[in-house]
Amino acid sequence: MSTRPTAALVRAAVIGCACLALAVLAGRPVIILAGLPLLVWTLVAVARRIARGEEHGTAAATVTSNRRSIEEGGTAAISVRTAPGVLTAATIPLPPHSHFSPRHGSAAGDGSLRLRVSAQRWGRIHVGPVHVLVSDAFGAFRAQQLLPRLDVQVIPHSTVLEAPVEVPTPIGISGMHLSRRRGDGTALSEVRAFRPGDRLHRINWRVSQRTGTLHTNATFTEQDTDVLLVTDTIADVAAAPWSGENAPTSLDMTIRATSAVARHYLAAGDRVSVFDLGHLIGPIAPGTGPRQLRVLTDALARASREDGRTHPARRLRTVRPGTLTVVCSPLLHAEAIAQIGVLVAHGADIIVVDTLPPSIGDVSVLNGKPLRLDGKVSDRFWPEAWALRRLLRERTVRELRESGVPVTAWEGPSSLAPVLLSLAAARSAPRMRRS
Repeated sequence: MSTRPTAALVRAAVIGCACLALAVLAGRPVIILAGLPLLVWTLVAVARRIARGEEHGTAAATVTSNRRSIEEGGTAAISVRTAPGVLTAATIPLPPHSHFSPRHGSAAGDGSLRLRVSAQRWGRIHVGPVHVLVSDAFGAFRAQQLLPRLDVQVIPHSTVLEAPVEVPTPIGISGMHLSRRRGDGTALSEVRAFRPGDRLHRINWRVSQRTGTLHTNATFTEQDTDVLLVTDTIADVAAAPWSGENAPTSLDMTIRATSAVARHYLAAGDRVSVFDLGHLIGPIAPGTGPRQLRVLTDALARASREDGRTHPARRLRTVRPGTLTVVCSPLLHAEAIAQIGVLVAHGADIIVVDTLPPSIGDVSVLNGKPLRLDGKVSDRFWPEAWALRRLLRERTVRELRESGVPVTAWEGPSSLAPVLLSLAAARSAPRMRRS
């Protein structure tokens, strides 16, 4: 960007030259003293610009970010740089659900400046466009430039799920889940007589010495499993107006629950995949390890709530029997409820995570008085309508639990612990053998 003379420089030059000309024409040298300071300031500013060369004439500004991907609550540094010795000021529009330091997204410095942006919600925040103003030390030359915006990806918070890693039906080949099938593993099943083909390092020498015959340790195999995360992003249900500005919506709770469950089972070495009933996330193929976690968190962060178009719900046609399936849904749409029934019919182990905001349908704030929203009495009966809808939804929740599908509300990292513990206890409970 090329710098141009400011109005102050033009006024100082015009007034200084006018005083000089008037003193010559009137023959009164005293008049020169009135415009001499302005004329000197003008000459010094121009001489300083010439002495420094053309670097101020084309002071290019650049904006960079030290991080293109941060977690919820994380901070990224935005740097604006121009030529050294140039007074630089930058202003950035405040994106929603984020905070700047310094406040209001404005800062000034000598040749370079830095702002810090903190993201409060997952997704993608647009930093910019950045309005940059540069000036020399005398304020005689100035230039402005509008820099393009930067996109910073905000991934869901890396919540550590407080739950066991046991699954009801491990269906893989090798892993850390204890199987009912005997084979190579570390969990002791029984001590039995040695048979041809048994491994020598499994011989129990203490029992063999006591009995006089070779005995070996039999163990259970350890397997991995398939974990399918089904997300319901058909609609985003906002929290009640009285719950606060930063109260999570159903989509926020779905994204955070999906991220926590995926991180939990990927750390255990399982294969995790995602199927979205809506069109905000898209399907993610099964995978394991840190790479799969990066792919999954990037896909979750790219989900945008700005798309207001209505799409038909996707349908999952089949699933491998025994797959641990975690369905994150507010349980409001018939398509999502029907999909749970299809998964149960295919033999999947289903856990439903209720992601409806708890403030929805809560009529305790009324107390027999009209609800005031933004200082006005609400005449739309919004709380009463949602209360009736929640009562209808409770019937669906009750029918799911009666059919053997556990439903638990998402309340943080410890939400799934009771359900997984009960599934693990049911798996290890004694069973009646049919004759």
